[in-house]
Amino acid sequence: MLNIIISGTPGCGKTSVAKELSNLIGGMIISLNELATSDDFSFDYDEERKTTIVDFKVFLPYVLGKIKKIKKINPSFLIIESHFSDIIPNKFINYVFVLRCHPDELSNRLKEKDYNSKKITENIQAEILGNCVNYFLKKKIKKPLFEIDTTNLSIISVVKIIKDIITEKEEVNNYHIGKIDWLEKLDQEDRLKEFFD
Repeated sequence: MLNIIISGTPGCGKTSVAKELSNLIGGMIISLNELATSDDFSFDYDEERKTTIVDFKVFLPYVLGKIKKIKKINPSFLIIESHFSDIIPNKFINYVFVLRCHPDELSNRLKEKDYNSKKITENIQAEILGNCVNYFLKKKIKKPLFEIDTTNLSIISVVKIIKDIITEKEEVNNYHIGKIDWLEKLDQEDRLKEFFD
């Protein structure tokens, strides 16, 4: 069983990509966000930020137990998706795909999801700073780590890129970490003040 991690800022397409990828390659999915907000847990809720406060000391052992149960079923692939999927220990990771999105497009997507302005700002800032990528870099993961710009791509296109990478049919150099740098791009355009006070 190969474990494929799909991470990225909310709004970058993780859940849709994971579902479509699962359909295409026959894998199973663990959506950490859905799991954390399920009836299995009663985590605190931050009203101001409209988000669940996950206690990872409780949550992670449960997730690892779930991974071990799925491993007994032995599907070819397990897809784990979430903006906090970096909590998964390195030994349970075979591939990491971090989905990225230009801040302007991400803002549009989050507005469509009815995020409040504070949450939109926080998520756009996280995307500009590359937080999801940085979390994996800090883990010093030895497995393949890729980032895909979803700004102008359909879900199917992103899924095809992932499938082709894991089946070694895609030139991976275009997707290595470090190719996407919104901070530098926005700085060159003198636009950082739009996103940071």
